[in-house]
Amino acid sequence: MSRFEFLAGVPAFRSLSDADRALLAEQFEEISFSGEDAILSRGEEGDAMYVVRDGTVDVVVSNPDGREMLTVRLGSREIFGEMALLTGETRTADVRARGDVTCLRLRREPFRDLIRRNTGVATFLSTILGQRLLEGENIRSVGKYRITGELGEGGASYVFEARHETLGTAVAIKMLDHELVYDERFASRFMNESKIMATLRHENIVRVIDHEQAYATFFIIMEKVDGVDLRKILNERGRLSFSDTRSILRQLAAALEHAHARGIVHRDVKPGNVLVTPSGRVKVTDFGIAQTREGAAGPEENVSGTPKYLSPEQARGEEVDGRSDVYSLGILAYEMLTGYVPFMADSPAEVMRMHLRDPVPPPGRLRPDVPDDLESLVARATAKRPADRFESAADVIRHLDARGEEGLDPTRARRRSLTVEFDQDLEPKLDGLFRKWAKKAGKFKGCIVRLEEDPPRLT
Repeated sequence: MSRFEFLAGVPAFRSLSDADRALLAEQFEEISFSGEDAILSRGEEGDAMYVVRDGTVDVVVSNPDGREMLTVRLGSREIFGEMALLTGETRTADVRARGDVTCLRLRREPFRDLIRRNTGVATFLSTILGQRLLEGENIRSVGKYRITGELGEGGASYVFEARHETLGTAVAIKMLDHELVYDERFASRFMNESKIMATLRHENIVRVIDHEQAYATFFIIMEKVDGVDLRKILNERGRLSFSDTRSILRQLAAALEHAHARGIVHRDVKPGNVLVTPSGRVKVTDFGIAQTREGAAGPEENVSGTPKYLSPEQARGEEVDGRSDVYSLGILAYEMLTGYVPFMADSPAEVMRMHLRDPVPPPGRLRPDVPDDLESLVARATAKRPADRFESAADVIRHLDARGEEGLDPTRARRRSLTVEFDQDLEPKLDGLFRKWAKKAGKFKGCIVRLEEDPPRLT
């Protein structure tokens, strides 16, 4: 069996393309051991990773006094010594052969030269590290945060649940895929996410707490949100009620307006980047490809964003402003109302061409009872020319607040306000109660309920 065919059967390498796996196979060298040969020794320099091809090896973990504490037996297609590629630190365990053993060895320096030229080859490192962080005994921490579970995986990152080892605070940690660490442009943007989000303080934006660099990649530490992303909600429900659609749109627009007012354009508004808590609170996350208007330098070589939600100007690689996010918001509104995105094709390139040339169809074609205000919101938000869209996310909010399909006659309207002062520790309980009452009151024809948050206090 060739090295290429053998590596195809190793779980960590299955995510690689055939071309990248072939390049990697060329870098491995075959090495044999017998009896109880020492393959690795604790304390020596970590300069290579190994894959067992034939036979078995023992990985022996000892305490500082040299007494054996744990022995793990590995067989064919299992990996050891991988931290040499991730950190280059000294070995922390002894590895011995059990009889005749054949391994494939990947040396650190030739591998680093390879991934500088072909970044896709590095993908397997994230697969290995993710597994070690979740299951390993020696590496369960990122800086001062200890990994406790997995929250999700995206196209560019992995998200873990963790706790601050001293304070016990629960957080979410985003790890950049190793493939992208070696893409200087994307890695720079990923780190820029922590700086951008750290400047944003809004109830509808996930708060960034800290950032770390470890294991040859980058990590962003964020508040852990008790909720699920809108992608999962749409997958389960198909489409949303009109009241839920309005609530999500209004909160999402409020988050975007806060960012836009500070010169920040999200540029990747989509269901996977919108978290919804059990109480209905929306939290926007993943400003990983966000770019400040001040830092924009005109058309880009590569298009950033997700094709299904991409504005025409993004598809052309042009400079964008907040109206690009408004377009994506309109696409998201269409999906929440109908259960589908307006443009689908076999290739991302064709989807982008559709955004450039085809008008977004009225959602009422798929759902005839869509109210006029939501139908017009989609039409105006997804206009091909930015000048024809809502001028700002704040205008989207004003459009939603001005709806009249409930039959409210402005000449006969009455308004009552209820002010509740409470200890901040009660906020989680009362928040759900307020939203439940607002949802019930909003079902009455001729009644508009606006649940407003307490304004920030000046200090």
